Amino acid sequence: MKVLKGLIVVLVLLVVLVLVAKSIIQVDVSEDVLPTSVYEEDTDLLTLVNTKLLGLFTTTVTSEYTIVEEVVNLIIIDSIRDNVNSDYDPLGDCDTTDCNFIIYDENYYVNYIWAELSDDDQLIIHVSLGSERSIGVNTTFDFYFDIDIDYLGFGIELTLDTYYISDKNLSTDILDKIFSNLDIDEIESQVSKGELDLEEYSYKISFNPLS
Repeated sequence: MKVLKGLIVVLVLLVVLVLVAKSIIQVDVSEDVLPTSVYEEDTDLLTLVNTKLLGLFTTTVTSEYTIVEEVVNLIIIDSIRDNVNSDYDPLGDCDTTDCNFIIYDENYYVNYIWAELSDDDQLIIHVSLGSERSIGVNTTFDFYFDIDIDYLGFGIELTLDTYYISDKNLSTDILDKIFSNLDIDEIESQVSKGELDLEEYSYKISFNPLS
C-alpha cells in the first residue's frame, strides 16, 4: 500500500510539473500575426524578392529595414512551399491540415513561421509550434537577429543575437545540442535563396544587380 501511495504521489507531481511547464511556455498564436500582404502575392516570390533588393541597393530608401523584413518573409513562404509543403496557405480558403500547418505529425506540428521588425530594428523570426498529444501545448520560439546591410557589396547578413521560448531567454548551448542531432546540411538546403549557416547562426542574402 505504501508503494502504491508513493507511486500515486510521484504521478501527481509529474502531472503538476507538466501543467506548470505548459502554463509557462504556452503561447496562443493565430493567423492574424502573419504578413497578409506577402501571403496575397500571386507572382513568383523570388522575382519579387529580387525587385525589392534592386530597390534597396540602387535607390535611396528610408525604410531599408522594412524591406529586409518583407524580403525575409517572402523567402520564408517560398522556401516552405518549394521545399517543405507546397499546399501551405493558412490565409486561404482551404481548411485541410496541409493548408494550415507547415508540418503536421502525430507527435508535433509547426504552424507558422514569420519575420517581424523589433522596435530597435532587429529582425525577429517567430516559429509557432506545438503538440496535440496528451494535454496539448502551443508555444513560440523567437529568434532575434542583428541586421547588417552592405550597400557596397549588395548583401544583407542576419546574425543571431538571442532567442526565447515564450518570453524565457535561452542559451545558445541548447541550440548547439539540438542541431548536433539533426542534419543541418539538409535544413540549410531548404532555404530557397541566400545562405543559411546553422553553425554560425547567420543568414546571408546576396544580390547581383547585373543578373
